Amino acid sequence: IIITFNCTVTEIINNMDIGLVPMAAKPYHAGHHWLVEKAASENDRVIVFVSISDRARKGEFPVYGKDMQKVWEEELEPIMPNNVEVRYGGAPVQKVYQEISDAGDADSLDTFHVYSDATDTARNYPEKNRIKYMDPLYSQGQVKFPAEENPGGFTRGEGSPNVSGTAMRQALETCNIESFREGLPQGVNAENVYNILCKKTNESLLRFYIQNLIR
Repeated sequence: IIITFNCTVTEIINNMDIGLVPMAAKPYHAGHHWLVEKAASENDRVIVFVSISDRARKGEFPVYGKDMQKVWEEELEPIMPNNVEVRYGGAPVQKVYQEISDAGDADSLDTFHVYSDATDTARNYPEKNRIKYMDPLYSQGQVKFPAEENPGGFTRGEGSPNVSGTAMRQALETCNIESFREGLPQGVNAENVYNILCKKTNESLLRFYIQNLIR
């Protein structure tokens, strides 16, 4: 009996499901981790694109990119699923576009799954940009957006944990470590994360409050 296969060994190796997860994560919390774990469970390989720019907005507790990178390296990388790669720097959403564009130039057979909630998906990946920057893979059906297929499953408090970056920053601002701890994923040292992000509190937070009082 002779069995003929219509695909080559190279096609078998290259035909993978790849999850792309862009995030600012200032700070990283249980909701972000839920998204990463979901991507890891649904794909052969996952790339998490992490911004290391500062988040220092008027009226908010500042979270610095270098501090968050230290948190990632010390606490978050060790709890990442085995098929997850973390890449730092640049604008995460642009990195997603670039990854898919480069794959298209290389005639990739992989299928890319872009993970974010339904609101961010609609805002960051409008149809015209998908066609402009993700073709030919997008038009060939090789780019998927899971939150479009199941919006409720990606809604905070419904399908995903009810944790927000705003609440986590407020916990840092008010020095409420217990509230901050509750919003973190399991497996991290909450005290270490808290201390890294608040290590400049005596100087930076004082300036932060003085600037707001002056305004």
